[in-house]
Amino acid sequence: MEPVSAALIGPVCLLALGGVVAAVVLWRRLAGPGARAVLARSGLLLATQVALTASIVLLANRYFVFYATWNDLLGNDPANVRVQHVQPQRAVGGLVDRTVTGLGPERAGHDRDPAEDGRVDHLKIHGIRSGLEADADVYVPPQYFQHAYAGRHLPVVLLLGDGEPAGWLRDARVPAAARGVRPMLYVMARVQGPAGCMDVPGRRPALGETYLTQDLPAALASVYRVPQARTGWGVAGFGGGGQCAARLAMLRSDRFSAAASLNGRFDAPGGDLYGGSARYRLGNDLLWRLQHLPPPPVSVLAAAGRSGPDARQAERFAALAKPPMQAGTSFVDGPAATLAAWRGHIPGVLAWFGDRLRVPPGE
Repeated sequence: MEPVSAALIGPVCLLALGGVVAAVVLWRRLAGPGARAVLARSGLLLATQVALTASIVLLANRYFVFYATWNDLLGNDPANVRVQHVQPQRAVGGLVDRTVTGLGPERAGHDRDPAEDGRVDHLKIHGIRSGLEADADVYVPPQYFQHAYAGRHLPVVLLLGDGEPAGWLRDARVPAAARGVRPMLYVMARVQGPAGCMDVPGRRPALGETYLTQDLPAALASVYRVPQARTGWGVAGFGGGGQCAARLAMLRSDRFSAAASLNGRFDAPGGDLYGGSARYRLGNDLLWRLQHLPPPPVSVLAAAGRSGPDARQAERFAALAKPPMQAGTSFVDGPAATLAAWRGHIPGVLAWFGDRLRVPPGE
């Protein structure tokens, strides 16, 4: 049982409730002089306090997902992302370690059933090409487990953000947003700013693009039924992740066929990422690419808060797009500066992917 599991949290909360009831009922019986009575009352108070504290901590962790697994809590993994020597034989146990979590949706009064509720898995991915190890969360929709979909591959939407992957569960509420949308797998990963999705030697992570476009898809294919063709893969992101999503679709259209950028920029990421090369910097400026290079065959949704500075870039990006590329805009009221502020619009974004991603016949 992981620290977010209802199978753990439920008994601890019941134990805390039992401690409170016991303290109320037994307090007078334990009253009296002498060390024995004092020790009994002190022990009852201490046990009740410990149970209450544990239940509060576990409930807070389940909501905010500070620690999804015991390895995260106990520090058995030195870091969420670290660089190692790129040697395939070092990936002990395969490309990915998968843990089933209790983060998925559940119906009141029913036991959790993946075929009815879907499931959230926590992955630790061993990138044998990039040398990176990183965490991801995957929401697997209920259709994946149903007989009607047995053997069928589902499209994949990669969700990128600057915060923890579980932010897509907590703030965007992806499982609820996916209801009524064509069944797809949603893979939530963290990128450390725009550089996190670029191959930048000398920085950490150094090979973020290689990880996201090669290692991550290979790891997913080893544990899920996912398509090989680019038409079944999309990528979305918020903030720096939105900039990454648009960049990956345009520069790696061999992997992704659709992208949605929420409050993402389209110019070149700032910082010392280009080794002094002006040409390399221009190649990462998506607005420049649309003006000077042939457009890729992808669909991009440029979404932004109507009153924020990103809205102007989104409009310019969509205006510069030309066939075979398709680009549209979506604006929401206010700056929409947090992922939670986009919650009401996430169902529309997921439906947009559902209308565009296709798994070829035979996969």
